Amino acid sequence: MGAEYCPYCATERWALVVALSRFGSFTGLHVIQSASDDAFPNTQTFTFHGSAYRSAYLAFDAVELETNQRAHGSYTKLDPPTPEQRRLMLTYDGPPYFNPSSTGGIPFIDFGGRYLVSGASFDPSVLQGKSAESIANEIADPSTAVSQGAVGTANALTAAICGLTDDKPSTICSDPAIVGIRPRLK
Repeated sequence: MGAEYCPYCATERWALVVALSRFGSFTGLHVIQSASDDAFPNTQTFTFHGSAYRSAYLAFDAVELETNQRAHGSYTKLDPPTPEQRRLMLTYDGPPYFNPSSTGGIPFIDFGGRYLVSGASFDPSVLQGKSAESIANEIADPSTAVSQGAVGTANALTAAICGLTDDKPSTICSDPAIVGIRPRLK
């Protein structure tokens, strides 16, 4: 769960798209930016709203709660969560799994009830002022802070996914970087 206005969601989406692209493919992903009046304004990212994901290994169900546009003082509602999605967030997006101060925070990712992510996994400031094309180019260069944050996070997300897919596909899940992360996942 996330929202288009959210700069922390914008940051996490880069890593999530990299990780999920290792297991399948997206159609309909569109480049957007986070809100202009929030922390880390105008962070370039993607929206999962209207996209589709196909994989032989897993299902991905994204919920973009609100847009990045204000109407009448709040962000416009977008994708309402199902009752089950709402229950999962209310159950797991707070204590004892996360700090009470982040209860109900986004982004929130539940990996099959085994692994959870709440908040951005790397520093959103490394994306500040960069175009989507620049971010994508920096992701491909392991010497950049963008790559270290996005690919490092994508590797951790990939390790979690491998834990759900019985290490399939082996070409991804047997990578030494992924294998090395698995024992450290909680």
